[in-house]
Amino acid sequence: AGNPSSAAAAQRPPRAAMFGLLCAVALVAPAAGVVAPADAAMLQTWSRALDSTGYGDTPVTRVVHLLKEMSKTLQKEMDEDEALYKELSCWCNDGNWEKSNAIEASTAKIAELDSSIDSLGAQSAELNTNIKELETEVAADKKALAEAT
Repeated sequence: AGNPSSAAAAQRPPRAAMFGLLCAVALVAPAAGVVAPADAAMLQTWSRALDSTGYGDTPVTRVVHLLKEMSKTLQKEMDEDEALYKELSCWCNDGNWEKSNAIEASTAKIAELDSSIDSLGAQSAELNTNIKELETEVAADKKALAEAT
């Protein structure tokens, strides 16, 4: 009993009691209308935003309605994306089909032109030999004509 610090400690409320009192004040103060100006402005903004939706009385019903609207918006966007996907996939598939057909036709045309080049090359060589033979015949005929006159 002679210790002065123990007497002061007995007069102070314990920390848990102070914490509980502060929590009670924090919970009761907004309900009692004791709110900081910044908090009041924020609460008014939220309240106006929720009231502007025009839905029921409670915040829970407001949130439910907002979620339903979000769901409708998401469904609409999903439908639009699906339609766009179908259109683009059709375009890709058609383009792929057209390009593969064009490649096949071009490959066949290349093979045809290669064989045509080979046959025309052989024909050209044959005609060149014919030209040489005819030139030798013409030269021989000119010589025979010159001797005959």
